[in-house]
Order: sequence, then C-alpha cells, then structure tokens
Amino acid sequence: MSNSLSKKLRVYLCDLTYDTIILVSDTIPINIGFIGSYMKKIFGEKIDLSLFKYPNDAIHAIKSNPPDMICLSNYSWNSNLSEYVASIAKKFNSNVITTQGGTNFPHQSILQKEFLSSRPNTDIYAILEGERSCSNVVQRILESDKDRKKIFEKPIDGCVFIHPDSKKSIEKIFVKGDSLERIKDLDEIPSPYLTGVLDKFFDGKLTPFIETNRGCPFTCSFCHTGADYFHKLNKFSEDRVREEIEYIGKKAGKLGITNLHLADVNFGMYPQDSKTCEFLVKSKKQYGWPLQINTTTGKNSKERIIDITKILGEMFVVTMSMQSMDEQVLTNIGRSNIKLEHMVKVNDHLRSDGRFTICELIMPLPGETKETFIKGLNNLLNANTDTVTIYTLMMLHGTKFKNPQYRDKFRYKCKFRIVPLNFGEYDGQKIMDYEEVGVEHKDLSFEDYLYIRVLAVLVESLHNGKPFYEFFKFSKKFGIQPASLLRILYDNISDSSKNIQKLINEFVNETKNELWDSEENLIEYYKKDKNYLKLKNGEVGGNLIYKYKSKSLVECGLDWINYLEQQIFKIVLEKQMKINSAKIIKSELSEIANFCRLKINALLNANVETKPVEDIFNYDILKWLDDEKENKRLSEYKFPLGGEKLIFEFTKEQRIIRKDVFKRYGTNINAISKIVTRISSLQSQFRKVRYENDNYLRDVYKKVGENFVKYALSN
Repeated sequence: MSNSLSKKLRVYLCDLTYDTIILVSDTIPINIGFIGSYMKKIFGEKIDLSLFKYPNDAIHAIKSNPPDMICLSNYSWNSNLSEYVASIAKKFNSNVITTQGGTNFPHQSILQKEFLSSRPNTDIYAILEGERSCSNVVQRILESDKDRKKIFEKPIDGCVFIHPDSKKSIEKIFVKGDSLERIKDLDEIPSPYLTGVLDKFFDGKLTPFIETNRGCPFTCSFCHTGADYFHKLNKFSEDRVREEIEYIGKKAGKLGITNLHLADVNFGMYPQDSKTCEFLVKSKKQYGWPLQINTTTGKNSKERIIDITKILGEMFVVTMSMQSMDEQVLTNIGRSNIKLEHMVKVNDHLRSDGRFTICELIMPLPGETKETFIKGLNNLLNANTDTVTIYTLMMLHGTKFKNPQYRDKFRYKCKFRIVPLNFGEYDGQKIMDYEEVGVEHKDLSFEDYLYIRVLAVLVESLHNGKPFYEFFKFSKKFGIQPASLLRILYDNISDSSKNIQKLINEFVNETKNELWDSEENLIEYYKKDKNYLKLKNGEVGGNLIYKYKSKSLVECGLDWINYLEQQIFKIVLEKQMKINSAKIIKSELSEIANFCRLKINALLNANVETKPVEDIFNYDILKWLDDEKENKRLSEYKFPLGGEKLIFEFTKEQRIIRKDVFKRYGTNINAISKIVTRISSLQSQFRKVRYENDNYLRDVYKKVGENFVKYALSN
C-alpha cells in the first residue's frame, strides 16, 4: 500500500441545519449517526470519522482539516446548504469525494441524471438506505488509494454518479450501480447512541431522535416512503430500543431536555410499540425524560393506537394523518388501503376517554374542491377533534407529484417559496432552500387556496389546542357547531378589532408574496441585501400558519376573546329571541371571557410573570366544563353561596417545559412559532385551575385534571 494511505481516511458526515434565526432542525442527527456507527463497524481504524450538525462547525473543520470524503444529507430543507458546503470542501481539497444522500432525490434514472447535473459539487449520490451505499464509497476510495480516476472507473453499488470526465460536456455520462437490498436485520447497524457516535450532540440544544422500525405499508403519492422499496417493515430489537432509551434518558434528564422525537412513520400499529411505550414510561420515572413525545401514529390498527395512549398518558398525543376526508381524493393519492373509518373511530374513542386528538389535512390534493375540503373540515371539527392541522401540498422529489404526467392529469399550478426559516449567510455567501408547492388545480382555484389558508389560520388560532374552548362549548348549547362559529367569525371579520383585521390582512398579503413563479426569481430577489435583511430580521420567510397563530395568541389574544364574546352574544340572542335572556347570556359570556383571559395568561410569553393569578367567579365553570353531556347552561352552575375565588397557576412540570423550550428556541415570534410545533399540545401549557377553598387542585379539563390532582397530592 502506498504512503498516501498511511494516514487514516478522513471522513466527514454532515446533516446540516440552518441556524440564522433559530435552529430549524433541532433533532440529534440520527441519520448520519447510523451511517457513522456502521462505517466504524466495517472500517474501524482505517477511517477518522467526524459528524456535524451546525454549518459553521462543518465549514471550520473543512478549512482546518480538509476531509478526504464528505457525506451530506439531502432533504428538501437543506439541499442547497449541503451543496454549498460540498463546494467549500472542493475548494480546500480538490481531490475530496463529495457524496450526498437522502429522500430529496428522484426515483427515475433520467430525473436522477438531471438532478445530479444541477449539483456540480456532488460527485456521488447514495440512494435510499445510506449505511451500505456510503460504506461502498469508502471501500472504493480505500481500494483505489484515493485515485479519483480509479474511483470512477466502474459503478458503485447503491450509488449513482455522473462520470467526472463528462461533467463539462453536453452529453453527460450517467453511471448507476446495482441496487442494494434493504437491511432486514436492523441490529446489523450498531446503535449510534450506545457506541457514543452521537454523544457530542447532547449539547442542550438538540432533541433526542430514535427509530424503532423502518418501512411503511402504504403508498401515498405525496410521501417519500410511499415507494415500493419501503413497503416491508423491518425492526430494531426490543432490547436495543430499551437500552437506547435508558442511555438517552440518563443524558437528557441531566440536561433538562423534555422532548423526544420518534422517527417511526406508523407508531402504534405494531405489537412491539407497546413495549417501547413501557420503556419510555420507566425512563420518565427514573430520569424525568421524556415529558413530551412527537411522532406520526399508525393509519390502521386502532386498538393498538388506543392501547399506547393509555400507557403513555399525557406524554403522548395521537396524530392521525387523514390528509382528506373525501374517499375519491384518498383513492387519487394512493391511500385506498387506509381505512378512514378506523381513524375516525380512534378519534371518537379518544374523545370519549377525555383524551386529546390531532388530525392532519393536506390541500390542495387531486380531486379536492373547496366544498369537499370544507365539508371534511367541518366533520372533523364537529366531531370534537381537538386540533386540525392544515398543510399545503409540497411537490417532493421521489414522489408521484414530481412526475409531469401525474401533475398534468390534474392540471396542477405550482409556486416556489422559501422553506420556512431555511436560509443563512455562511462563509460570506447567502444560501437558502426553497420548496415547490401546489396552489391550485382543475378543481380548486387559487382564490379557493387563499380562502382555505385564512380558514386554516382561524382554526389554528381559535380552535386548535382549545385556547377558547369555553366559548365553543357555550355556543354548542345553542346549536352553533365549531365549524359554523369559525365561518361566522370569518365572514364578519370586519366587526373585529383593528388588530385582528390587520393580522388577517397581513397574513393574506404574506401568503401571496411568499410564492414565486420560479426558484431562480426567488433566489435572485432574496440575495439582494435589502431583501435578505427582511429574512434575517424575521419579517418574512417563516411558517406563516404558525407565525400568525403565535401572533394571534401573543399579540391578539384579548382581542379574540372580546370578538368571540361579542359575536356569540349577537348570534345567541338572535336565536333566543327573548330580550329577558340578554342579561343572563351577557353574564355567562362575561365570566367565560374572564376565565379564558386568566387561563392563557403568560401562554407562550417568557417575559410575563408566571406566579398564580386569581379572580372571583359567580358560576362554577370547572364543574360546567366537566359536564361532557353539554346539556346544561353555564347559568345552571351558579355558586350557591355567592362568588368563589379561582386560582390559575402553572405546575412544576409546565415550568420545566417552559424553561426548556424558551432556552432552546428563544422568545421572538419565529421562536414561538417553533415552540408551538414542539409542545405536545397547546392545552398542556394553559394554567391549571383550582378552587381557593378546596384542598386539592383541579384541571380545566377532566382527564388532564385527574392526572394533575394525583400530581398535586403527591407533591
């Protein structure tokens, strides 16, 4: 062996995230952790391995110790960032082998060639599972003694590349290696946690990320994992999952980290998931972690999903990815094997058990109209679903929506926008990533799109997480369903405060202005200093739904309470048609308004005192809220001996969570938007309520209240 390999092969693995305003991807990079632990197993002392999450750390390392090989993750949110860092690696070592891998890549060879042609700084692409394919690149470099000509002499299994000799020619030579089978026994991959590969990322800023299985039996056309390659489920062993949870728990507990992200795309569908839940409950008792769990739950197997909610309790909220409530639309997107009634039954069961529920919708999906979408939304809201999240359709590489024939069939019109908060200035260059989104098709116009977007903001701000639940409960007594109330508020927005009207108008304008006809025009505009400054200052470029939900609650919370009180009084009085009812209705709504003000006091606001607040109430709102049958007026719960004092306060657990999220994300509006997506439910952050004269505490909501009483009595 020549002297060139007397030194270890220096390999850098990068899963980069933008960090200009906040840390956008805030999870421990388990993807490169898997690749790194697998490489160490195969090559041992032959390689010198380093992992990176933060762009400036990677750039500094490249400049000081240029790698022989650099592997970078390629997702829709960091594609251009990875390509840019690859260019820096080329600058400091012209012989470096740059490799990318990740889901942001087409499946068809002709599109793969086109994609790589647009990435001049990427030598090789590792397809699908990266452990073996990236290791094959390392093996080739070692065998070739770092000789670039020899490295590209023949295909590399699991990889594709454009031959370097043809990169500058008109006809580029596309080379594709043999496909690799999936790793069936996932324990073949050493744990990146247990081997210490990921230890450096326990820095208090990142959230632990674990994976218990890989694969998905469904074929959703908008999703990367809908490909045939991923249909069969492969699992990590129970012992390994248990050991990882214990390992993470010890470290996370000491750092005050409260969250966990599960990479599983159908958590709760499989028997082993119950065991995972038991391990997590044990970890919470031993180490105080996790307090909150974020994942995507299964689409079928309602009994198992219900079972895991019982085990995990308040740590976990079921997220049901319904995407549409229209059967034809579900067929159009390849979800005909998902039983909609199963998901509806899960929602109904959880609701009857007093549990919190989340449903997701995507628009505009093929075949969906404004009318069918609103009908589906109405059904979910009127079924007492706690949170309905509405996403805009993304046209992702590796999905059917990137197929021109598929898009032409439904006459899609698409626009480009910056991936929320994914921009930054690194090594003197402005870098940003963008995404293609669907904004209309043959059955849904752009005006319909804007209408649904505004409706989505109202659903997020007023309904999701129950910040104003008491108003919705009151309205139901008079036959006003949640969806109807939201539409009334929407249609009469001119009667609201100037703050609210300004908020909605700004949202509509930002929604229009964030969309571009081409990625080139978008990049050209934002690379100008004055326009980039708007991004850097957080004026534009964020997730608009969550940004305006945060603004609504933090800046307009009291305005919304006043508007709800005003509109509901008007509607109910019209329905009652009795002048003598006006005084009682007004009294009831006044108490509800005051209750909501105190309940959300200091919500998402780190600068407001968190000490208890209190007031005198004439009606027993707590008892009224516990009445799930909703067959009595609030006025029927009048305190028998006059007014009673209620105390509103944060629990010890809530204070811990608040401290953690504000420390990690910050307190500006973009940070609050991020926090909204990271807490298990907005409702969990409301002040808890107790009677002054009681010797026990009570929650605003029955099921949460029972758990909180137990907590209060034990402390």
